[in-house]
Amino acid sequence: MLRAMDRTTGISQGGIARPGGAAPRTAKANAFKQAMARAMEGAGPPARLPAPAPRLAENAFRARIAFAESSARAPDQGLGARNPTSGALGRYQITPQALRDLGWQDAGGQWTALAARNGVRSEAEFLASGPAQEAAMAAYLRRAEQQLDRNGSLARAGGTVTGLDGQAVPLTEAGLVAAAHRRGAGSVARYLAHRTSTPDAPLSQADRRAFAAVEGRLRGFAALPYGLASRQGASQNS
Repeated sequence: MLRAMDRTTGISQGGIARPGGAAPRTAKANAFKQAMARAMEGAGPPARLPAPAPRLAENAFRARIAFAESSARAPDQGLGARNPTSGALGRYQITPQALRDLGWQDAGGQWTALAARNGVRSEAEFLASGPAQEAAMAAYLRRAEQQLDRNGSLARAGGTVTGLDGQAVPLTEAGLVAAAHRRGAGSVARYLAHRTSTPDAPLSQADRRAFAAVEGRLRGFAALPYGLASRQGASQNS
């Protein structure tokens, strides 16, 4: 390691004396610096560090969502998928209502300035853009977490309820958010209230279908880790 030298005493700042207090050998130091400069010529700027990889927990969760929506098995991993019945779009089958709730579409179904900031001005552009779909999904998950937190469902994570089949259903963060993605946070809250407070109350066919879908997601995603956006300090997409 090169150290600065005290010119009057011949003592390096590291405490090593030169014999007889000799003056520093500036000629050799200058020659070394010149050689280093020549060696660095043409080296170019330092390489950029790679961008940090997305969190593995979130990757696993989103991949399972795509698989559950059957889009993962579609061409191009489902980016161009469109449900002709519901109008749900892309790898994560985000519905028109969800896009309106997120502010990506207006009440008339037109794409908004928020969508334009993510490179989307039409349905075709949304279906062609993986980054835009990931951004929309991130915003959707944050919103689902907020709704589950407000209605008290998220606080139930770590517990269980008795399912429609009489078997225990684990309640986890991943399962609750996945269930909200499938049927909405309101359906998750109603399911939990029914199974906790009035498990013997009769259900309409519509409620039974909704609760079965919620229960399926709770069980299917129970083993997946999940990092809440609120815990990561993520901000709203705007």
